[in-house]
Amino acid sequence: MSTLCVEFHEDSQWLGGSIYIDNLLAALSVLPPDQRPPVRLIFLSSSKTTLAKRLLAHSVVVQNQPRASYSDWVAKLRRLHRASNRRWPWVGRFFRTRGNEVYFPVFDVAQRWRKNLYWIPDFQPLHFPALFESRELGLRTKSMADIAGSRGLLLLSSNAALSDFRRFYPEAMVMPRVWSFCSSLEPASQDRHREVLQRYGLPQKFLYIANHFWKHKDHETAFRALKLLSDRGNDIFLVCTGLQADRRNPGHFESLMQGLAAWGIQDRVRFLGVVPREDQVELFRVAAAVVQPSQFEGWSTVIEDAKALGRPIIVSNIAVHAEQVEGLDRARLFKTSDAGDLADAISDLWPSLTPGPQLDLEQEAVKRRNSVRIEAARKFVAIVEEAAAFSRTV
Repeated sequence: MSTLCVEFHEDSQWLGGSIYIDNLLAALSVLPPDQRPPVRLIFLSSSKTTLAKRLLAHSVVVQNQPRASYSDWVAKLRRLHRASNRRWPWVGRFFRTRGNEVYFPVFDVAQRWRKNLYWIPDFQPLHFPALFESRELGLRTKSMADIAGSRGLLLLSSNAALSDFRRFYPEAMVMPRVWSFCSSLEPASQDRHREVLQRYGLPQKFLYIANHFWKHKDHETAFRALKLLSDRGNDIFLVCTGLQADRRNPGHFESLMQGLAAWGIQDRVRFLGVVPREDQVELFRVAAAVVQPSQFEGWSTVIEDAKALGRPIIVSNIAVHAEQVEGLDRARLFKTSDAGDLADAISDLWPSLTPGPQLDLEQEAVKRRNSVRIEAARKFVAIVEEAAAFSRTV
């Protein structure tokens, strides 16, 4: 069986990418040892963070690697090596890898001498180019086009992304494969949620949004819906976690704060910033419902986390969200960016929503997730072996 070389770069600006790798390794670890590939973690960032240590603890990860391979200076050298390959691709002629190694995730074609499993998380730059600075937009669109024109396999996260790929690159040479992760979140002890609620000073019943404050995440629609509900006499409390800075729109968070103040509902929203993952688990567990108003996603981690813990979900009706909640009884779609439709959905559901944790629903959700996860793991292994069958080119 091929060795899977997972290149990991922890980026505080994109936690979803890091959580994706965590969920992937958790899925592979549930397979019997003889059915899963050995995984070699290649750190491009520190191996000493909490998340990095969690990745190393997954049973699928090879544990006998030299200690030096995890040092910060080696990670820095790897980043420099990758940057040099992107600038001078001919350098690759001097490098060779083991024949049974497949590298993932690979975001460009600079290292063609390896066996690569490419990954395009989503096609947001092509849908919302105005959200990107011109240089970044150019780099991203070039990388996607280069991958589309290459031999090999490309991993996409949803059928919605596959439709985008076929629309944007009808003449593509690369072979797309869809693989959707499921959350590895597990319910914690029955009582820990009480301590978390008390520490953050939260009410017993609230809605929860777990998105960074990026413009396309569309907190504004949720806040406008809250204002409409307040005007109707429905005082509903909302808790938000996530990074409060958008490097592409530096004034976005402050603009949202000004809107809340102007509407007089700033006391109905609590901002907690980026919280530890174990605290976030408890927020998901106790929330009356999870709201995901985003205008664009590759495969929403928020929705998968809510599903894994059996929580009700109120989500915008973009294609990928509809794909993720298909067949779920406790999911409600609303028209994307339509505050009135979101307010109506919340108003309809609020009387029947019960704060968690609800242990019976959690147990059902975990059982359902575990069944889906093992099938997903087998599918990923098959994709890795298919990627390994492609000959390397320079």
